Amino acid sequence: MSFLNPIFLFALVAVGLPLVIHLLNLRKPKRIQFSTLAFFKELQKTTIRKIKVKRWVLLMLRLLAIASLAMVLARPFLPPALSTGASSNQPTVYAILVDNSISMSRIGSKGPLLNQAKELITTIVESSKEGDRFIIQPTNGEPLNASVSTANQVNRRIDEIEITKAGAFLSERIGTLFNVLEESPFQNKKVYLIDDRNSELLSVLNSTFEEEKSKFALTILNVEEVEVQNTFTSKVSTTSSMVGKDIPFTLEVSVKNSGNVVAAKQFLTLNVEGATVGQYSLQIAPEETQTFSFDINPNKSGSITGVVSIEGDGFLLDNEYYFSIQIPSKRNILWVNKNSKNPTDVSYTSAILNAQGDKNNQIEYKSITTEELSSTDITGYDAVILEGIDEIPEYIFSNIQEFVQNGKGLIFFPSETANIQNYNKFMNLFNAGNFVGVMGEYTSFKSIAKGSELLEDHPIFTGLFERESDDEQLTFTVPDIYYYLKLRTNNSGLGLNIIEMNNGDALLREKKFGEGRVLIYTIGNDPSWSNFPVKALYAPAYYRTMLYASSLEEGGLSNQLLGDTFEWKGNVDAQKEELIYNNESIQVNPQNIGGAISLNYTGYEWEPGWVTVTDGTNEFKTALNLAQTESIFNSENNIGTEGQDNVNIVDAGSLTSEQITSEIKTSGFGKEVWHWFMMAGFLLLVLESLVSIFYKAETVS
Repeated sequence: MSFLNPIFLFALVAVGLPLVIHLLNLRKPKRIQFSTLAFFKELQKTTIRKIKVKRWVLLMLRLLAIASLAMVLARPFLPPALSTGASSNQPTVYAILVDNSISMSRIGSKGPLLNQAKELITTIVESSKEGDRFIIQPTNGEPLNASVSTANQVNRRIDEIEITKAGAFLSERIGTLFNVLEESPFQNKKVYLIDDRNSELLSVLNSTFEEEKSKFALTILNVEEVEVQNTFTSKVSTTSSMVGKDIPFTLEVSVKNSGNVVAAKQFLTLNVEGATVGQYSLQIAPEETQTFSFDINPNKSGSITGVVSIEGDGFLLDNEYYFSIQIPSKRNILWVNKNSKNPTDVSYTSAILNAQGDKNNQIEYKSITTEELSSTDITGYDAVILEGIDEIPEYIFSNIQEFVQNGKGLIFFPSETANIQNYNKFMNLFNAGNFVGVMGEYTSFKSIAKGSELLEDHPIFTGLFERESDDEQLTFTVPDIYYYLKLRTNNSGLGLNIIEMNNGDALLREKKFGEGRVLIYTIGNDPSWSNFPVKALYAPAYYRTMLYASSLEEGGLSNQLLGDTFEWKGNVDAQKEELIYNNESIQVNPQNIGGAISLNYTGYEWEPGWVTVTDGTNEFKTALNLAQTESIFNSENNIGTEGQDNVNIVDAGSLTSEQITSEIKTSGFGKEVWHWFMMAGFLLLVLESLVSIFYKAETVS
């Protein structure tokens, strides 16, 4: 048995304290004259003997408990020869993972961090024995050959490892090393992970490789800690999901200062399609995030690309953040209504859709009846309107549920002759609540409520109202409600009333479901329910409701995190489909899933920028960016040298070359057993308490 913290073995000196106290209590007692010994006649020799036995038992338990605590502090471990059945005389296979991300380009007092990592690999090789073998992999970019190599081959492979802006594939690379070790015939197996205190490393180990950690001798070698002031773009988002040609929206850029000093004399610039949109000067405190807004008015449809740039900070390799926004040329809506032969039945949906100007036509629609629904493929549409249907066919339930879950929209208008039980069964698909009653009288034209409350900051109403000042009260013509279905909602936290009546009931409610949304009107779309259709608010609100329902949740932003497998799903011609990166076509095998084309690609070689999916007619661009962990160097956010179960963490950056060699030779310690001594100490203290309480040796028999 060996120890990670042998200095704490000095704590074993504390074992002598109970012994010293015990010996002091054994001092020869003073003689005192008594007038009589009558009161001591019942004291028997056996009782005195029991008292002495109890004292010795308690002494031993206390000594062992203190010794166990000292052993816990010293962190004992079983060498591999004992814990894994390995033998120090047998050859060893070394699995080495080296961080080659952009953070390793920093320069410390011992030189560039990547060079320090390469020197550690060289030290591992030089500390090995003849006959030992090696496997080496970088964390980022394309993997190296995973075959077992000799020392000479490893020295050549070290030169192949360079800094790359490509993504980190930590889980995949660590898994590859463990798999090779599993299949290796060597008895001795050691794993070295060389990095710069990346917090994600331990997270991956603890979440994915808990079993492997206990199976192999695993050591993390941290290179020198280097403090660099770094400001980076942490997020780009839109304030509205309703993006479209000639529809202005706001792009919000979040910038974080991950350094320990104030970020000053720095500039944030936004470029869209090669043109500068705006610029801010930065003044950000350490560990603070600020958000900056840019107004954008797209003048075309399709993919709009842009770059967020930072100038003036201390680390340059993450100063550009790429984004892509897909501006739809048209939104395709399927309008499903009942096949009514009553000439008095009126719907304003067609009037709203047909009133679009030719130059600003954002929506294309198709109108069908419920009878045609069974033969219609809804996957090609962005939203579905169910209007005035007495009973929703149950055969379409699962298709509409999947449709919404995959990011599409649904708008619902009830019928005056509704099957409430059928409606509630449909609403339960989306956990949207239940209709619990009918309020008012159809065609009575008697007001029973007013639609008086608007959720003004909802995207449907954003930019719809003009105010001379922020304090000005919002005023609009309030619709009278004659007849409606009362909707009882749940408290799932994913629903909200967009328009609410003065009695607290919902007039228009949104419910998020999966990646999509359901918009529920509790009134029908004709004058017999309310006078809403003749109010000034109705036409723009309903039109924007359709735009909102058919818009993507993330506002058209398409972003891919480098290091994750690229997964794309959309509508392109599978026969002509191309995946293009850096003007080069990449061969992939498209799959048809649910009527849409799906692509998958690992993207080992991809760096920040854009990747394009096209079939010659349609083109979709996705932005490529690194994970935030690549830009956070503050030691408070990264792992230190504190112990982890079955992981030995060595701060190699603070050690001399001789100390590093010593640490490498003694690393791979096997299995830590300090928790055995902790449990033993706890049991000994419990036993000591039980003996003290229940061992009544002083009682006279």
